Amino acid sequence: MQFIFQGDVSDALAEYGPQVVSRIDSPAGRIEPTFQVNASAGVDLYKSDRMAVRFQVDGETLTNVLDVIDFGGLFSGNAIGPSRSVALRLTTNF
Repeated sequence: MQFIFQGDVSDALAEYGPQVVSRIDSPAGRIEPTFQVNASAGVDLYKSDRMAVRFQVDGETLTNVLDVIDFGGLFSGNAIGPSRSVALRLTTNF
């Protein structure tokens, strides 16, 4: 499925900004590819026969690249991917 831009570039710049418009390659009919880095690390803080405590850190889109997504399907549309995020998790099992 190709991305087809129908409109004026100056209107798109005013509405979406240069960061979004620069991700679109209109002559090639596609959205520019992105490189994203996700990472996860965890450690068991305490472990016994009766209880376990685990700490985990998850990072998504660590490169913080703006991701323009083109859904080329029946109910197609475009979206902006989520920006950099970090989640911390402390889990206790007993």
